[in-house]
Parts: sequence; C-alpha cells; structure tokens
Amino acid sequence: MYWYALVGILATAVLIIENFDILFDGKNDRQFPEIETYKKFLYGIIAYYITDVLWSILNSLHLTGLLYFDTLVYYIAMAVGVLFWTGFVVTYLGENNLFSYFLTYAGRFCFVAVVTITIINLFTPILFWFDENGTYYAGIARHIQLIFQILLLLLTSVYTLMAIPHAEGASKKRYRTIFLFGLVVAILLLIQIPYPFLPLYTIGYMLGSSLLHSFVVNNEIDELLKRQSELAIAANKAKSSFLSNMSHEIRTPINAILGMNEMILRENENQNVLTYSENIRTAGNTLLSLVNDILDFSKIEAGKLEIIPVEYDLSSVLSDLVNMIQPRAKEKGLELKLTFNPNTPKHLYGDEIRLKQIITNILTNAVKYTEKGSITFALDYEQKPNLHDSIFLKVSVSDTGIGIKPEDIERLFSKFDRIEEKRNRKIEGTGLGMNISQSLLEMMNSKLEVKSVYGEGSVFSFCLEQQIISWKNLGNYEDSYRAFLSLRKKDNAHFFAPDAQVMMVDDNPMNLTVFKSLLKRTGIKVDTADSGDEGLTLSSKKKYDIIFLDHMMPEKDGIETLHELRARKNDPNRNTPVICLTASAVSGARKQYIDAGFDNYLSKPINPSKLENMIIYYLPDEKIEKKYEADDTVTDQEIPKILQPLLGQDWIDLPSGMNSSSSPEAYIELLRFFYEHFDQLANKLNELYQKEDWKSYIIKVHAIKSSVRLIGANDLANEAQELEDAGKNNDLEYIHENHHVFMTKYLSIKAPLTEIFFKKEDPIKKQKADPDLLETVYEEILSAAEEMDIERIESVIREISEYSIPESENSLWEDLMEAVKRYEYNRITELLKEKTG
Repeated sequence: MYWYALVGILATAVLIIENFDILFDGKNDRQFPEIETYKKFLYGIIAYYITDVLWSILNSLHLTGLLYFDTLVYYIAMAVGVLFWTGFVVTYLGENNLFSYFLTYAGRFCFVAVVTITIINLFTPILFWFDENGTYYAGIARHIQLIFQILLLLLTSVYTLMAIPHAEGASKKRYRTIFLFGLVVAILLLIQIPYPFLPLYTIGYMLGSSLLHSFVVNNEIDELLKRQSELAIAANKAKSSFLSNMSHEIRTPINAILGMNEMILRENENQNVLTYSENIRTAGNTLLSLVNDILDFSKIEAGKLEIIPVEYDLSSVLSDLVNMIQPRAKEKGLELKLTFNPNTPKHLYGDEIRLKQIITNILTNAVKYTEKGSITFALDYEQKPNLHDSIFLKVSVSDTGIGIKPEDIERLFSKFDRIEEKRNRKIEGTGLGMNISQSLLEMMNSKLEVKSVYGEGSVFSFCLEQQIISWKNLGNYEDSYRAFLSLRKKDNAHFFAPDAQVMMVDDNPMNLTVFKSLLKRTGIKVDTADSGDEGLTLSSKKKYDIIFLDHMMPEKDGIETLHELRARKNDPNRNTPVICLTASAVSGARKQYIDAGFDNYLSKPINPSKLENMIIYYLPDEKIEKKYEADDTVTDQEIPKILQPLLGQDWIDLPSGMNSSSSPEAYIELLRFFYEHFDQLANKLNELYQKEDWKSYIIKVHAIKSSVRLIGANDLANEAQELEDAGKNNDLEYIHENHHVFMTKYLSIKAPLTEIFFKKEDPIKKQKADPDLLETVYEEILSAAEEMDIERIESVIREISEYSIPESENSLWEDLMEAVKRYEYNRITELLKEKTG
C-alpha cells in the first residue's frame, strides 16, 4: 500500500507548489473577495491528503489503533473540503437566490452530519470498523455520506451551469472550470465506491485544483492587479493634474505679492518697512521655488516636460549661477571656490534653462547642508575622438557639509523624501530637487553621480553632451560674460535695407500681418503667401534675398515646399537662404530642420531682435544702408489707453504681446484682427473635432496656438501646444478630455476683447427701445441663457444695440451685461426671471 502513500504525497506537493502564493502569501494585492473561503478549501484538501498518506503507512505497518483515529480524521477532512467547496462556489458566483441558500445550508448540514456520525462511530460502528486482522469495512453511514457528497458536488456543477449564460467575457471560462471540477470529482468519487483502495478521489482533487488555480484564481488575480494598476494610473494622473493646476493657480498670487512687494522696496524709505519687505521677498521667493518644483515634478510625471535646446553662451550661464549662489554662501560664511577650465568651448547648443536648473538645485543643496568650510563649483569638458561637433560638459559640486550615509544615497532621489528629516527639519524644501534633477538628466541621456563620506562632505557630478556652435574658448568667464553682454547690446541694433526683398509663407494671416509689421521700420519689401503652392508661384517670378517658410501648413507643409523649391532647376530662388518658422521648437528641432535642407530656423512667436539679426546675417552687406540702436522693451506705463482695461488680467501678458509687434499701433491692429476672426477660428476647430478630422485639427489648433501667443495669451498657447502634441502622438484620449476645457478658456477671452473693440454709439442719437421690444429681448436672452447659447445672446445684444435703453432699465441692463461678459448663465436667468415675475 506504499504506492497509495506516494500518490498522496505527490498530490500534496503539486497542490502546495501550485497554490503557494495563495496559501502563504498574505499580501492584499494578491487577494480577491472569495480568497479566504478558497484557502480554507485548500487546507481541507491538504488535511485529506495527509490522512490518506498516513492511512497507507499505518495500514502497511498494521498499527490498527492509530489507523482507526486517522480514518476518523480522514472522513472529517473530506467533509471540510465539501463544506468549503460549496461555500466558495456560492460566494464566488454571488447569485443570491434560493439555490444558493440551499447549497450553503446543505454543505453545512453535510459537515455537521459527518462529524456527528464520526463521534457516534466511537461507540457504534455505523461509519466503519476494523476486524481482528486489521481489515477495513465500510458501514451504512459511509455509503450515505459518499452519496450525499457526490450529490453536493454535482449540485455545485448544476448551479454553475445555470450561471454561465449570464456571465460575460473571461468569467465564462472561469465558470466552466468550476463546473468541470464538481462534475469530474463527483464522477471519480462514484467510480471509487466499489474500489475503495483506488486513489481516484485524490487524483481528481489534484487535477481539479490545478485547473482551478490556472483558470480561475490566477485569472481573477490578474484582473484584480490590472484593475488596481488602472486605478493607480488614474490616481497618479489625477494627482499630477491637480498638482499642475494648483501650482499654476498658486503662482499667480505669489507673483502678484512679489511684484507689489518689489514696489514697496523701491518706493519706501522706512527702515522697519524695508526689513519686513525684504523678509517677504525672501519667503516669497522660497515659496515660488517650492511651487515651481511641484509644477516641474507633475510635468515630468505626466510626460509633458520637454527638453528644448537653444544656442547659448556658457559664460552667461556660469555668471548667473555664481551670482545666484555667491550671496547665499557668503551669508553662511562659506567660501565659494570656482575651477572652470578656460579652454572649454563657450558657444554651445543645449537646453540652457534645464542645465541652470540642475546646477542650481545642486549648488543650493550644497549651501543648505554645509555649515562651515567651502563649496567648490568645477567645470571641465571632454571630447570623444568620434565626436567632432559636440563635447561632454563635466560639472561637479563638492562641499564640506554633513555628508550622506551610504544607505541614504538611493533615497536622495526619491520624491517627497528628505533624508535625516529630524536632523534637517529646519532646512526648507519639498524633497523634489534631486528627483527633478535626476529626471532632467535622464531626459538628456545623462545621470547624476553622488559620492559622499558621512560627516565630511559630498560630491555631486554629471557629464552632459552638448553640441558646439563655435570653438571659441571660455577663458576668464567674467570677462567672457561682459563681452557677451556687449555683444547682446550690439545685437539689439536695427537696420534699414530698402532694396532687400524677402518672402514670408504662412497659412495664418495673423502671422503674415505680424511679420510685415516687424520689418516695417527696416524698409524691406515683403511679399506674403498663405500656402506652399502660392509661395512656389511667387518664387518662380521674382528673386528674393531670403525666404521664410512656415513648417506646419495644410496640404503642402514647409518641408515639402522647400524640397520642391530646391528641385526646380530654373527657379531663381533655388539657392536662396530659406529659414523655417516653427512654433514647435522641441528637442532636436535645429538638427531636424537643418537635415531637411533649411538654412536656419526661428521659433514663433518671432522675437523682433532675433528676426533682424537673422536677416542681417543672410542679407548681402551692400543691401544694408545703416544700423541704429533702439530699446524694444515695453512697460506697463507705455500701454496705450485703449488697452488699459486688459492690464492685470491673468490671461494676457500685454508687454509680451507688444514686444512681438513693431509698435503699439501694430499690436492694437493685430489684436483687432484676432478679435474679428475669433469666432471663425473657434467654430472651425469645433467642427474638425466633431468630424474627428485629426490631421486638420492639429493644423488648426497649431494656428490658434500661434495666434494667441502673438497677442500674449501665453498660458492658452501652452494648452493649445499640448493639444497639438497629443494629436501628433495620436493621444486621442487626451484630446477628448481637454478639448472642451480648452474651448471654454478660449471663449472666455472674447468678452474683455469685446469691451475694447465693440463699437459704442452715442445713445442720444438712438431711438429708445419701447417696453414691448424690451420684453421680447428679455425673453430671447432668458431662453438662450437657459440653453447656455452665448452666440444667440450676443446676437440679441447686437440687435438691441441699435436702440438706447430707458433710464429705468439701466441698472438691470448693466447687471445683465456684466453677467453676459462673465458667462454667468445662472445670474442672467435669475435677473430676468425677477424682471418677468
């Protein structure tokens, strides 16, 4: 009978190995609601297997006394298995009907009955007995128990079979497995009745539990983990969105506070007030830094933070960094040591802003965590033999601070985690600085290295590849920076070139208007075209000194237009310098456009100084008659009176918009042009969204982005950029989630523009609106407000503007117009319902 024991041992091993994660892994993420009942079922089977193995061994050794008690436990273990099997099936299917109640109580009855009979068997052999030779005999109760057990297993199969038609998806497969388990084990048990020493029941449980684990439990757990993962992703997305939105919202009042505080510092002479004000500035800047960290972190998590390389002067970057950190180090009595390799190339191409952010984080941390001694800021470079147009910039910051324990170095890059919190509780920070720096470096194919000795100091370093614009050496960085400032002043020089001819090709009429306006003072003759084909037609008829070509245009984009131009053998502009204009100056843009055949590129909105410098570079010297210097910057005091109502509104940066135009007058005309085409742009974008014409949608949202950036609505332009990027990446989910949000914000800027550009007639010359007309107007506006139809409301207002409003209605009318401007439909409804009773 030892072979019987071997089958039991094998079955036990298979069950434990396959269900190890269920039986012994108590993690919540590996559980589903019915797991506890299923585990008890498995424990019941294991108990049955163990008694089966012992029965075989004890029987072979003729230990009848022990064999008797093992057999008692054997029957109870079988009843336990059936009890928890019926419980698992009922709870898993969750039908909650009469059949489920019957199965539940039948399983419990079976268990109680078997335990009772087992106890009775101690006194009367109703269940089984052994004769003097140790031979086993089954009693009448044994056959009744087996039949009842078989019936219960078959009933669970019938119960599951009835539930299968109502199941969906993967549940059908799981239900079928449960159905087969009950059916197969019941049949094997039925076959075993006349052959009690065949281990069919054991084999049935072994195979059945394997199927249950593979097709029910594992499948259920996989779905649970998938749901948890989806919830985690959604929660993370919601958190990042919340952080981003809150950071934007918080920055606006912080900037206002800092701006007003700056006026106090400039205009007040009271020493106490100045002391308080200086403290406000320090605290405000700290708060702004924390908010910016959170905003960057949320952008990184959402995958929306981009590396945007530009040409930059290394001496300017170093000067800004030294000027930033030197006062902080001096305030703490720390020595700042600078070791910059003077042979490092100074004119580089990379993301200057992110480079400064990374080094600023490292330098700031070094000062924060160093109480005495020094900070050493070192810069060097390395050129690889196979790289002729780039170098590896090597930056390191070492300090004599508190150092970092070896086990804490990994935690250094964890988000919202600060090492030795108790020791450093007085040091401000979010715990995001190093995490952001590491993330930024990884986006630029680099890594922040840390070496530290606890109690002695730390060294933070990284090696970053940067392209070379020129090999001119850094030399003494302070002298180099002064030369850079001088050069920038020269770069601000304007010029006059009346004999020059340039062409601008762009499908956005606002961009064409701005371009001509920016070059008006230069005297350059500008031809414009609104498509690639029209540009090619003009190109075939006249020789231009420079051609400016927009990248994103419908039908034929800038790159396609350029390639066709270069392929024309008889075109007079085949070799003319062509500059790409793009609003998507992302990482690798310069290389992309140069590789496409452009001579250079300019980012939109076009910076006037950069445009003029570009033209000076490519125009023949003989066409430039003279140069002169001028100051392009605009201050709030220089804002024209007509635009004063827009001052202080958070959706528009007037100085930024005006600096993109050649004059205040040109900017006003640009803004008027935008206002007149406002509805056309909005309606077209909505139409493309409804049609799901995503290719045209991307081009149109790109045009809106350029337009709103030109007028200075930079936040709105950034949101349009995100919609454009989503379209390019085929992220339709993002577009569906954010299109209506963007349109709401876009439409909200119409009201303040209407206040400026909507013509107001002299009320004395107008005919007064009679009560009947007003009643009709109020009813129309009320009806439109209830439907939230702003276009209909504005249409009614335009019609009634031909009449003057009676003085008795002025108060109501003013309140009504204010509510319309703010899109407060509830307020409009409330006012008019009070009026009409």
